[in-house]
Amino acid sequence: MRILVTGGAGFLGSHLVDRLLAEGHEVIAMDNLLTGSTDNIAHLAGNRRFQFIYHNVTNYIYIKGELDAILHFASPASPVDYLELPIQTLKVGSLGTHNALGLALAKGARFLLASTSEVYGDPLVHPQTEDYWGHVNPIGPRGVYDEAKRFAEAMTMAYHRTHGVDTRIVRIFNSVLADETLFFFNDLDLHVVTAEEYAEQIEAEPVIRPRHIDVPCFDPQTYRMVLKRATAFIKHPAGPKDAFLITTRYGRRLKVTGDHSVFRRGHDGLPEAIPVRSLTTDDYIALPAYLPVIEKDVREVNLAESLIRNTTSHDDSLWDFVLVSQQWGDFFVKYQKQICKVLMESTRFDGSRNKRNTVGCQYRKYRQQGFLPLYVIAGLQTICSFEWPDDGQVRPYRGGGILVPNRIQVTEDLLWLLGLYLAEGTAYSDRGTHVISICSDEHVLDRAARIFQEHFKVKVGRVAPSPQRGPQIYVHSKVVYTFFKKIFRCVGYSNELRIPSWVMQLPLSRLKYFLEGYRQGDGTHTNYPEKRELAFNTSSPDLATDLLYLLLRYGIVGSVGEYETTFSARYGDRKFPFWRVTVCEVSDFNILNWDQGVEQTLNASRLGDLVWAKVRSIEPIEVTDYVYDFSVPGAENFIAGNGILAHNTYGPRMRLNDGRVVPNFIKQALRGEPLTVYGDGSQTRSFCFVSDLIDGIYRLLMSNEVEPVNIGNPAEISILEFAQRINELTGNQAGIRFEPLPKDDPKQRQPDITKARRILGWEPKVPLEQGLAETIDWFRTRLDRP
Repeated sequence: MRILVTGGAGFLGSHLVDRLLAEGHEVIAMDNLLTGSTDNIAHLAGNRRFQFIYHNVTNYIYIKGELDAILHFASPASPVDYLELPIQTLKVGSLGTHNALGLALAKGARFLLASTSEVYGDPLVHPQTEDYWGHVNPIGPRGVYDEAKRFAEAMTMAYHRTHGVDTRIVRIFNSVLADETLFFFNDLDLHVVTAEEYAEQIEAEPVIRPRHIDVPCFDPQTYRMVLKRATAFIKHPAGPKDAFLITTRYGRRLKVTGDHSVFRRGHDGLPEAIPVRSLTTDDYIALPAYLPVIEKDVREVNLAESLIRNTTSHDDSLWDFVLVSQQWGDFFVKYQKQICKVLMESTRFDGSRNKRNTVGCQYRKYRQQGFLPLYVIAGLQTICSFEWPDDGQVRPYRGGGILVPNRIQVTEDLLWLLGLYLAEGTAYSDRGTHVISICSDEHVLDRAARIFQEHFKVKVGRVAPSPQRGPQIYVHSKVVYTFFKKIFRCVGYSNELRIPSWVMQLPLSRLKYFLEGYRQGDGTHTNYPEKRELAFNTSSPDLATDLLYLLLRYGIVGSVGEYETTFSARYGDRKFPFWRVTVCEVSDFNILNWDQGVEQTLNASRLGDLVWAKVRSIEPIEVTDYVYDFSVPGAENFIAGNGILAHNTYGPRMRLNDGRVVPNFIKQALRGEPLTVYGDGSQTRSFCFVSDLIDGIYRLLMSNEVEPVNIGNPAEISILEFAQRINELTGNQAGIRFEPLPKDDPKQRQPDITKARRILGWEPKVPLEQGLAETIDWFRTRLDRP
């Protein structure tokens, strides 16, 4: 859509402009800069879908061309502003709203009015619902703002009823390409996937659920890599964008649109965000030199439980396996009805003449032979108490087969075996044959065979070396094959292999065994200490990216390059691509010592946990249909591609002299001054972080709701308690001073957001402590600026 935002250079207006651009719209920001600032929109310079018009909306508004929506946010909004500018405040609420509505009528555009909780005045109803009319003093000092907004709402509804203008009223209480890799944590679990894959996962869910997303990013104050909470993952149409592939030293690559930014080393040696279309090959951009993660150790795997958890409800593969135990006797007697209920509700026996008799026969068969199909166990878990038998073993449902222990210990040996398998293993499954095999040196295979036998209780076969191939071991087992595929998640085409995400989250003291197994399987490191170089080879570009990220956990910056090789004896001159991740100049080349600390000497400048890498090429590429972005307030960056720090779009922009309680308190606290509380501080307010507000406003714009909707945080807090929290978060020891309560200052302010929840599916997500911490950090960097 083509959208006009009046007051587009203000605090909320500029954040709204960012959100609209991120959603793929064309945006015009209009502002006379009375209280707004071009600093809030300076980062949009050069964006072809953005235009700024300097204009006072109390005068006639002219916009050339079509408009799909008008968002009227122009108005002084803080007591400092509207008490000093009373006439201008009344005019922008009346004449400005009239002009903006007239433009909406002429253009056939949707109109959204930014109203305020001040329309409720000093409310006698608590919390405030949208059908409450308010308690306002029209001739008091605050009346110029309160009545301006009340008039604006009345004018908006009049245009809707009289002229049919499609209106919305919000009452406010206080990008990378689709095929690019992202590294983040979703509810504590690591995801290393493309942006498009993650979006598809979200969209495929039948019910939208809350997500807690944490991303590695650098702290703008310390330049150390940390984990911060992302408040949004944004998908929006790309439109007619330009896009580029950036390649840097160390082989780092990132595909991104031209108006997205990366971090360039500025003249002062500090990172500065720069749109990619402005980047040159003379620039150096920031790479992470360390990767923080949420560690999660895995000591044991319950094979049957994991298969059930990793199988969808529509997948009948759970019938393929059974759990065998000698402890089932009493269980079958106690839960006979429940077992038969699960069997009756399945479709497996629908073709029988008498399903009830068939189910009864199956029950007796399971009881006599001492096993239960995993499908039945999955059903039982939803209707009764289920405990896993200590002696459980898993085997295929049909054909018997080797019994594999249900509980597999994830030892250092098993982690080593998994690394070895990813380097030199293959898997085969066809017509009932399921094989896991590994090719390497004899002494390596001896250890691998012993681990297979000890952990899985399976027989291990061997194949002697030949002129075309080295020695090999193999395991025939459907259970082991499925274990490697569905639980270890490392079976697939060689060029699509990945390091399992749960491995990436292991403590460093255990992760090292996986990496050492990969090194030994790779077979290229016989004299690596003398060469002072480790090289990890793979035919999978995604696995190479995973290796780069894994090395960063130890603070090691690897280089990656693409090469070609031939296998003349088997394929003649045919060339095969492969990727090599190289580690140079570390203090210790023994991987098993790395968890104790390892140093690396790089021929590059560093700043905290950032490494400056020279840009080697910037190539135009085709843009994908959709592009994506994380919102990470307080840091405004995240990792994408195979290890480049990208800039995100949101962050606080309140003015220090704004006059409202948040900037007032923070300014005083950061300057070591006592915080000014009016009255006894018992009056209450609610505070909503800007990203939550913008999300609610955008949802209302896209809804069909005409009448007012409250957007705010229903969590109420007294002004005195709020001041105390600010002092605690900033370490301010100056305390609090009390002043007389201003006239008409509202005693209570708390939105009822039932309507927003019901109609928009919206509620605030950013906790008060997090929002305050991020806002304080932002103000701290700007306190000494002119």
